[in-house]
Amino acid sequence: MAVQQLAQVRSHVATDGEAGARYSVRISEDPEDPKWDAFLAETRDGHHVQTSLWSQVKASIGWRAARVIVTDQQRIVAGGQILFFRAPIVGTCGYVSKGPLLAVDDPFLTELVINRLREVAAERRCRILFVQPPNNGQQLERDLPRWGFRDGPTQPTPTATVLVDLTPDLDDILARMRKSTRKGVRRSERNGISVREGAEADLATFHRLLVATSQRRGFTPFAKEYIGEMWRALSPPGYAKLFVAEYEGEAVAAQLVVPFGDTVIAKQFGWSGQHGQRQPNEALEWATIKWAKSRGYRYYDLEGIEPQAAEVLARGEKLPESMRQSPTFYKIGFGGEARLLPKTYCYLFNPLLRVAYKSGFHSVSQWLLKENTMNFLRTRRTR
Repeated sequence: MAVQQLAQVRSHVATDGEAGARYSVRISEDPEDPKWDAFLAETRDGHHVQTSLWSQVKASIGWRAARVIVTDQQRIVAGGQILFFRAPIVGTCGYVSKGPLLAVDDPFLTELVINRLREVAAERRCRILFVQPPNNGQQLERDLPRWGFRDGPTQPTPTATVLVDLTPDLDDILARMRKSTRKGVRRSERNGISVREGAEADLATFHRLLVATSQRRGFTPFAKEYIGEMWRALSPPGYAKLFVAEYEGEAVAAQLVVPFGDTVIAKQFGWSGQHGQRQPNEALEWATIKWAKSRGYRYYDLEGIEPQAAEVLARGEKLPESMRQSPTFYKIGFGGEARLLPKTYCYLFNPLLRVAYKSGFHSVSQWLLKENTMNFLRTRRTR
């Protein structure tokens, strides 16, 4: 794969000569980039969807990747991975999910990375570049409009989540749960639910349980082959783990989690719908929490709740009755902190489309993007 080395920063972003001289930029399309992946794992807000390993997963469905990597004296200090895909009608699009990532607070560096991401996308004849900043990237979110980015027409990945702090002892973590959730955990222990760590041989069982859940809730699950690609890429370095809840030898529920950096992310969850009175789901979550804490992780991320719920909780209010039977209500029951995350923004390379997006044709251009691009993202399961 081609790797382009740049001796110095592009002059049109060099607002400070000394700062520009400090940084070097390279563009990598290598399918494996261990140094970049290590930087992500060691840096706050580093996320598995920015890794070269994740680009291998997406390559299995026809996506390709390019990374902007910025170094200071050969030490990586910033960068972002773009995943490219072709959407109907629109054409080639780029997606920077949970990026770009910066290890230092430097406005010059931020602008450098954003400009290089746009250049790389333009060089690949990209029509639209989507960017969702890292989980704590609220400042970047505020700055994106200054560089011509606009609100995305819809959101392909969660913009709110629940984080369980794993630093207290287990009794305190259990005590912070909603009373009914805590009772469910204890009931599962009394009623014969056991949880074990799964292996590759359990992926078919996990997929069956995931499909059963998708049929009840009405969402499109990952394909079995795609789950296999995730396991192949992420499992060897320990970035994918599977847990299975059983009752008398029957697999009742299972979940695939991604331990990365200081966080274990609950990626996908499947339940057969059987033995609900024995609380297999609560048992599964609790076993995963205990595993994550025992391995020294800082957070357990239940990944994805309704943003309206996070806003209500931030105001100190109770959730409305309409949310009481939702997955959001279930996740909040584990006592974590509800957090709002940055939204997805888009940069349109066509000047006429940019004008239309800002003018009276805003609703038309939004519809075009939503129907032909963002729904494609969701169908191909970018999370």
